Amino acid sequence: MADSQRADLLRHGIVVVGGDSGRVEVTGAGSDRVREIAERVLGDNVEVEVIGPTPRLTEPRMCRGHMEREPGRLQVRYALVGDEHVDDIVVAEDERTVVVFCTVCTAAAGEEGERWEGPWHVYLDAPLGDRTVIDGSTGEPVPYRNIWAEIEAEERVSRRSRRARQPGAPSPRARRPR
Repeated sequence: MADSQRADLLRHGIVVVGGDSGRVEVTGAGSDRVREIAERVLGDNVEVEVIGPTPRLTEPRMCRGHMEREPGRLQVRYALVGDEHVDDIVVAEDERTVVVFCTVCTAAAGEEGERWEGPWHVYLDAPLGDRTVIDGSTGEPVPYRNIWAEIEAEERVSRRSRRARQPGAPSPRARRPR
């Protein structure tokens, strides 16, 4: 596709988000209008697929874990792909539960790239205490997750395996003289 075609489409509010030879994926308001303009600009040899009104969508995302980092500051973890990012996290509290609902901004054509997990912090009206954290997108309890304990455990295993591979290192099962 020529730069001039891409610019012409964008002047009409049509964004090219993907495709390959002979096929193009576009977004824009009014799918019939978008298809008509894109077919006119790109010609008969290109199949036009209108995949939505905008290049990016917001969608709910399940919470992967939680941990209260300090009284009233709750760390919540979400898995994302590629260039996705957290749009908003809404919190509602009562005496028994804290409900978290996250929306993620993602590409309408689908994200590419590695999956990654990250922490976000929300502030509560009161310390978590013994309240249950609920994921608003599933209605299910969110598991407690102490990422620092997981990292420490991985480092212990790594240190043990490095020591075991060192020449002259005693076997892990060898007894020490008393």
